[in-house]
Amino acid sequence: MDRRDQQGEAAAEDKTCPLALLPDDVLADVLRRLPPRGLAVSRCVCKAWLAVVDALRLLRADLLPLSLGGFFLNFNTYSISEFFSPLSDGPCISGKHDYLPQKSTDSWGYVDDHCNGLVLIHDSDDNGDRISYLLNPATRWLALVHSCPPSPMEIKNTFQVQYIVYDPAESPYYDVVSVTRFQWYESSRDALDPEIEQSEWPPLVYTLHVFSSRTGQWEEKSFVREGDSMGTVSDMRYYPGNQRNAVFWRGVLYVHCQTDYVMRISLSSDKYHVIKPPLGIENLDESGCQMEWVLKHDRDLSKWLLKHKLESSRPHGNYGRKIQGPWAFQDTNYYYDDHNRDHDMEAPVEEKIEWTSQASEDDEFTWSSDDECGHTGYMEILGFHPCKEIIFLSESITRGLAYHLNSSKVEVLGNIYPAGYENELPNEQLLESSFSNTPCWITQAADENS
Repeated sequence: MDRRDQQGEAAAEDKTCPLALLPDDVLADVLRRLPPRGLAVSRCVCKAWLAVVDALRLLRADLLPLSLGGFFLNFNTYSISEFFSPLSDGPCISGKHDYLPQKSTDSWGYVDDHCNGLVLIHDSDDNGDRISYLLNPATRWLALVHSCPPSPMEIKNTFQVQYIVYDPAESPYYDVVSVTRFQWYESSRDALDPEIEQSEWPPLVYTLHVFSSRTGQWEEKSFVREGDSMGTVSDMRYYPGNQRNAVFWRGVLYVHCQTDYVMRISLSSDKYHVIKPPLGIENLDESGCQMEWVLKHDRDLSKWLLKHKLESSRPHGNYGRKIQGPWAFQDTNYYYDDHNRDHDMEAPVEEKIEWTSQASEDDEFTWSSDDECGHTGYMEILGFHPCKEIIFLSESITRGLAYHLNSSKVEVLGNIYPAGYENELPNEQLLESSFSNTPCWITQAADENS
């Protein structure tokens, strides 16, 4: 909390302060005149103000990141993130980050993380060096994120992955947390320090770099582990550093780490826990004092996939076959700098299929081999709906699906295969990562020291 917030809290808690003597309706009339960012800050000043703001719903829900705007998708060999979004009211977010200062370079930005409407991207500056920005695609606000200092831990063959911490309902400020990841074992294994490689991981005291929008600087912050470690440094190196996203929920950052454990980091208490992966396909329950995995949903989509299988897993021709549906794929890479806008190409062939189907509760879902059914698809998780029991999937990076957990309904959303991607080698056509976008229309706080 900065000095201005402290003064506001002291005034609110002081019973002799004029603000404390105002009736709730008068106080509400004063607060509703504030802009959304100021109202979000006022909500955090004291319990009395929090109660007034929430009871009268002064902080407009339509400004908060409560809806799903689409998904940013990162494909192997493509340097620009694609955007896949609903068409109902037209896409409100564009995948083109053409408002970046370096928009004339060979990239519009590669999305590294997303949290409550804010997107962390990296780009190239005019010299070709890596540079990071935090931006809000809904309002086209952006801020430079200065280069993170080297890891405070002296461990060879590591790299840093950064995650956003932001909740506009609690504060207009944001943080970026840098977490250590380990490279695979390579020919340099003998050069690694055996004592360090066999040390426990994560350590009892984990020192991380945290970037604060309040100060505009990176700072070292130490977190004390409560509970057991996950293994050793050496164990981490046997697991690839593929998509491992994070979620900021109720003031706690959950980071998916190598060896598939989850690190639960509390920035307010400077403590963290290691949540070990379950033995089966289960979910985490934190309703009690102890965290445990419990099974919430168990359903196999194989039956539906076999019934509605694709004729081919990849499009053919100049532009290829497009899966028809209520969502659109923007093909940002293909139309970069409009170099293909006027290209003489065939119109896309729409594969008209039944885009909504519901699996029967009596269906016996069993998987069949390729020889038996001709289905060669594979599934990947794109993300979850922020407010509904819906999981979004990619089938063979060709069509997007929405699976409703409560009803077992499956929707075909549309094409997610990038235009021109068939020109890449088949074994290099991969979906590397995806990030759901929940648009936020509240103005972010500027870096105070920038």
